[in-house]
Amino acid sequence: MREFGLFLSVVLLNVTTNVFAQCRYCNTYDEFRADQWTVLDTVYCIGHSKSSQFWWGVNDYKLTTGDEATDKILKKEAFLVMIGDTMYVNLRNLQFEKTRFGSGYTIATLIGKDTLLFVNRQIGKYMKQRVNVGMMFGAIGGAIAASSMMKQQVCYAISNGAGEKGRIPIQLINDNMIDKMIANRSDLREDYYSEKNDNKRIRANHVIPILEKAGIIVTDDKQMNTGLCSND
Repeated sequence: MREFGLFLSVVLLNVTTNVFAQCRYCNTYDEFRADQWTVLDTVYCIGHSKSSQFWWGVNDYKLTTGDEATDKILKKEAFLVMIGDTMYVNLRNLQFEKTRFGSGYTIATLIGKDTLLFVNRQIGKYMKQRVNVGMMFGAIGGAIAASSMMKQQVCYAISNGAGEKGRIPIQLINDNMIDKMIANRSDLREDYYSEKNDNKRIRANHVIPILEKAGIIVTDDKQMNTGLCSND
C-alpha cells in the first residue's frame, strides 16, 4: 500500500479545469443513505488556496452552477455534492462540541456503507481557547494560532442526520474509534499507538495511513481535481 501523501502539489488560485462527470446533490444525510439525488447539468468547483501545497481537508471549495436559485441551494441547503466519484460535503451545518466550521465545501470519503470521513482543522472548546489566547497578542499571535490549527488537522466522521436545529453532529476520530475500526489488527494497533503523544496521535497525517493499511478507506490524489462538472 502506497504511503498517503497528505500534501498535494496542486495550484488552485481561482482556476477551473475541465472535468466532465456526472453531477448530483442531496439535501440531507438521510437522502444520502437512501441514494436519493438531484441531478445537475453543470457544476463549477473552484478552489481559493493561495499555496501550491495544502491539506486535502481545506474547506475553501466553492460549488456553483451559474443558476442563482440552484447556487443558493448548494450554499445553504445541500448536504453532499457528487462530482463524478468525488464527494464534497457542505460544512455549513456540521457541528462538533457546539462549534461549527463555517461555510464552504470539503472533500469526503466513505467508510463502510453510510459513514463519511473528512479531514479538517481541529475545532471545539480546546482549540477555541487556543485561538482566543493567540488573539490576545494581536494579529501576529492570531496568525500563529491559526497556522497551528491548520497543522493539526484531524479526521471527523458523519454518521447521523441533522438534529432539531438543523445542525449535524459529527464525531472526532480518536483512540476509541480507531480501536473499534482496527480491533482485529494488532499490527496496525501497534503502529497507531507508536505515537505516544495523545494530540499528535489523532492527527490526520497519522490516522489516514493506518486506515488505508486497514483497507477502511482508499484515497486517490486524482480526487482532488476540481473544475467543471457537466452531464451534457
